[in-house]
Amino acid sequence: MKKTFLFCLIFSFLFSVSVLSATADNNVKAAVNPSKKATKKIVKKEPEKKEEIKEEKPKEEVNKDDEVYSNTVKVNLSSAINRVMNYNGEVLAERKDIDFGQGVVDRARAGWYPKATLYLLAAPIFQEKGNALQSVKDYGKWGVFSDAMIQVIQPLYTFGMLSSYRDAAQHGLEVETEKSRSKDFEVVYRLKQFYYGYQLANDLVDIAQEAKEKLDDAVKTAEKLLEQDKIKREDLFTIKTYYAQMLSKYEDARRGKYLAQKALTWTLGYGFDTKVELEDEYLNPEEVTLKLEPEYISSISESRPEFKMLSSGIDATRSLWQATAKQKRPMLFLMGSFNAAFTNVRDRQYSSFANDPYNGMSGALLFGLKFDLDWWTINSMSKQAKAEYEKLLTSKETLEQGMTLQVKKAYREVVDYKKEIEYTKDGEDNASKWIINAMMGYSIGLTQAKDLMDAMKNYFESKVNYCMAMYNYNMALADLTKNTGKEVVQSIKY
Repeated sequence: MKKTFLFCLIFSFLFSVSVLSATADNNVKAAVNPSKKATKKIVKKEPEKKEEIKEEKPKEEVNKDDEVYSNTVKVNLSSAINRVMNYNGEVLAERKDIDFGQGVVDRARAGWYPKATLYLLAAPIFQEKGNALQSVKDYGKWGVFSDAMIQVIQPLYTFGMLSSYRDAAQHGLEVETEKSRSKDFEVVYRLKQFYYGYQLANDLVDIAQEAKEKLDDAVKTAEKLLEQDKIKREDLFTIKTYYAQMLSKYEDARRGKYLAQKALTWTLGYGFDTKVELEDEYLNPEEVTLKLEPEYISSISESRPEFKMLSSGIDATRSLWQATAKQKRPMLFLMGSFNAAFTNVRDRQYSSFANDPYNGMSGALLFGLKFDLDWWTINSMSKQAKAEYEKLLTSKETLEQGMTLQVKKAYREVVDYKKEIEYTKDGEDNASKWIINAMMGYSIGLTQAKDLMDAMKNYFESKVNYCMAMYNYNMALADLTKNTGKEVVQSIKY
């Protein structure tokens, strides 16, 4: 089901023993067909072969992944999720969109607030004396003209336009909030992939280590049996072929563990000089009280972020369409204005019938109607908003059915992988008994090398299958959590 890139490499090659068995046997039979005389000569030289194998062993133990860390952090899944919620850059960046949506709401609400404009002017002006009927200009004398003007407009009634814009902004904020929650679940799901993947890598390294040790013992046993003429030389070559291949797969497993640890470190927001360790190093199936499938499906509308995003998005586009269409309607407003001017080079006119823009104060308070007559632009904007609304409305049923299908799929996988854990565990127990009998028989020369390799192949494959069943089960629960919008594992707290 859910296999990360670092495990696909391991599983595609690890324990492909059946293919190696056929290849090794064919290669040995094609290349080696010794007579009895030749066999004796080879047996005499066998101690040299043993020394060569001993010389290669130190190379196996070289740890290429050793690093010097400045500090070590030990986490469990709950603490790791809480760390991601507070420090992961993707999560924090997505939450900034909520602030943006709140800003849009505040701007929509500000449409009802008074709009004030203030002008402060100053300019040089020549002297002029006189009254409303006659005046004398003097360009030889100059002074300063100053003017202050303020205008305040208070909307009183917009015939539903501002209310619709406010509703659209509020629903838009809901979309951003649920979008942030969706990102939270996405990042948590990815964290679980890396966390369970790290545990799986620990299991695979141990399995590869066990396989390497058992094959090492098998090689030593084969060499002793060959000296006693109890097995064919082809058997020794077969086992050595497996051994060489297993060394390569062991390094693959260790590299996978290294990459899994680095991926988890990166997701948690630590530097690569920090070593992240797990409180529970190995995989265990999560304990969960599974509800009935209809209960999870019915909870989608209440808890899944994408469902709420869809509903809020439909409401937002409908309100925006209505608000745009209502721009054709007038706005009733109350306007107040005040003006004060002064200059020292003009005579002030005290008559109410004389217009004096240079000295004095004036003000007014009045009601008015404002019309936006750019109806061509308004119509085009309204069509665009309506199209967005109808697009979401048309796809609503399909999207909801898709979400339901995702829950059904995740639920079925949880049920199936839980059964698979039981099956693979039973297979591992039987394979363990098989390999014990095969190794005992081989040690006394009663079991052929091919039969021993078959036992090993099935034993290690059964162990890998059991680990993969646990990994897939835990990831199925993670998928069910993501698709329902609510954590289904009661022991995980965040």
